Amino acid sequence: MVKKNYSCESSDSCSLISCTGISAGSSCSESCSSTSRSSSTEPSHKSSSSCSSSASCLSTHSSSSLSSCSSEQTYSDNSTNKTTESSTCESSTVSSCTSNHPSPPQSCSKCDDVSSSKCEKQCYKKCEKLVKKYNHAKEELLAISDIIVVLNFIKAKLVAVQPNIDLRNVSKYTPEQNIDWLECFVDTLFCVLRKNDAYKIIKVKDCKLKNDSSPEVIDNRTYLIKIKYNVKCDEVCRNLPLVFDWTQITNNDAKSFKGILNNVIRQIDTYIKGYQAASTVPFLC
Repeated sequence: MVKKNYSCESSDSCSLISCTGISAGSSCSESCSSTSRSSSTEPSHKSSSSCSSSASCLSTHSSSSLSSCSSEQTYSDNSTNKTTESSTCESSTVSSCTSNHPSPPQSCSKCDDVSSSKCEKQCYKKCEKLVKKYNHAKEELLAISDIIVVLNFIKAKLVAVQPNIDLRNVSKYTPEQNIDWLECFVDTLFCVLRKNDAYKIIKVKDCKLKNDSSPEVIDNRTYLIKIKYNVKCDEVCRNLPLVFDWTQITNNDAKSFKGILNNVIRQIDTYIKGYQAASTVPFLC
């Protein structure tokens, strides 16, 4: 009697299990043990083998698979010419695959065909009329754009200066001193506007109107923005007054002075909305 016992352990990539969506990054462990016995005196040879395989593959697509298979073969010798084979296989597979990147759609929908839609026939004469109207008002529209830039500049600075009013201890100064401090700031703004050469069409000047009352009495202050520009052969003048209602100050505190500046900001907003509406007139039929 010859008796052979051997065992082998090998590590291989998943050759027994295929995981949908996984092409690489798998590790498997496989163990196989086999025992074979043979006897010369027995008329028939019996061979039994059992193989169990368990594999787990981990990748960006998380999947787990478990497979077990057991088979048993019994056969007689060559003299009997009879072979009997019985096999039993049980497999249970659990797989869950999640992907960080969604898969592309299987089919792409075609864009709508414009020719299939019922489009209204365009009126080219009407379009040409509007284009001519726009070209005729092109210089006016450029001037309006420059005026809006001027107004937004003044508005932004009147908003930005208000934290400095909070930092200034206005109660330590007289109301007249606080008004002179703010008017000096406004004078600087208009000085910058006069020196600005970035405007395409307009020319900006300012006029600081004198108070009618005596210097000892608080009075309102009006700044007049004077804008000139040419349209074709005509000269257009626009005067935009900004009124600082210093007489509306109730208390000598930061809140009162910021309230006066906010009133001027509302005046500027009204001008801006009016010019924005005027810039749409050439597009109206």
